[in-house]
Amino acid sequence: MSTRADTLQHRLEAMVPAIPYVMLALSTAGAVLVDDTSAPGPTLALAAVALGWLLLRRFMPPAVYIVGLLALFVALVLRSPLFGFFVFTGYLSVEALPLWWRAPPLAITAALSGVCQIGGWPLQEWASWPVLLAVVFVNLFIAGAMFAAAEISEQRGRQREEMEREAGVMQERQRLAREIHDTIAQDLTGVVAQLEAAAQARRAGADDSGYLDAAMTLAREGLTEARRSVRAIGPGELEGARLPDALAEVAGGWSERNGVPAAFATTGTPRSVHPEVEVTLLRAAQEALANVARHAGASRVGLTLSYMEDLVTLDVRDDGVGFEPASAGFGLTGMRQRVQGVGGRLAVESAPGEGTAISASVPV
Repeated sequence: MSTRADTLQHRLEAMVPAIPYVMLALSTAGAVLVDDTSAPGPTLALAAVALGWLLLRRFMPPAVYIVGLLALFVALVLRSPLFGFFVFTGYLSVEALPLWWRAPPLAITAALSGVCQIGGWPLQEWASWPVLLAVVFVNLFIAGAMFAAAEISEQRGRQREEMEREAGVMQERQRLAREIHDTIAQDLTGVVAQLEAAAQARRAGADDSGYLDAAMTLAREGLTEARRSVRAIGPGELEGARLPDALAEVAGGWSERNGVPAAFATTGTPRSVHPEVEVTLLRAAQEALANVARHAGASRVGLTLSYMEDLVTLDVRDDGVGFEPASAGFGLTGMRQRVQGVGGRLAVESAPGEGTAISASVPV
């Protein structure tokens, strides 16, 4: 979220490129009006060269630009100490150089600023070498402080970038783990279950073709989802379908494979929501149904998608054996991370022998 301080900082940063031109104009005007009332030509000529050098900055290497700028500083300071205003911009111009190359131009800028501050060159009658050295020392101290501040700022910037990179890597790992768990792992679990059922049917002398067909279907779906995950695109169920239709398809396919009735209903007026919200709710439904198949021993399941004024909510309820929510595994943790990642909330109500109700609510 943008703050007033951030806005002010951005405005100040946007003004920095114009500062050398403004300072050159002020310095030139002061030098011509105060110091060069009789012969302003050479001063104006040097100022014009400096202006051209500023304009050509983007077309030359930073080191070449800084060397030429320092030479112009010397020439202008010899014309008038009022060019000290322009010399000050040397502190800003070294930013394009690598950090440890900034020290020499900063030191030269500090020395020239000191010369201007005591009246220019040659030294005035009241000025002496000790006074000049003291003023230059103060300017060098200021330049050194700016140099140190720049180094600290860059180090903090690098540390912040490294932390952000590590956070991004961790988020991507969590996303991939959830995606694998919610798609490929579920499909493989279904394949194993169907194959085990086929083996039992074969031992009992019953027809196992239905189980084998279901296993092949799940394997194909798992392969398709694996390819989609590699390409980082959305679930196949949502391609060309609205969320209610996709959830109805998921519930129907799950019911057919597991032999457990799964009723799906929609309340409120369906409307478009962000694709990431649709993916989150779809994955939540798939994970909840997979948990019912593996652990619940339920005789029926109900899914309800509710569109409210500012929320869309998915409720999944079963009449199975229930569990202690505190002992939930990675699947429920991943589901909660998904829902929280889109600003939503996941609620779980369950107890041994009392079934389970899972509710995912996401702002629209």
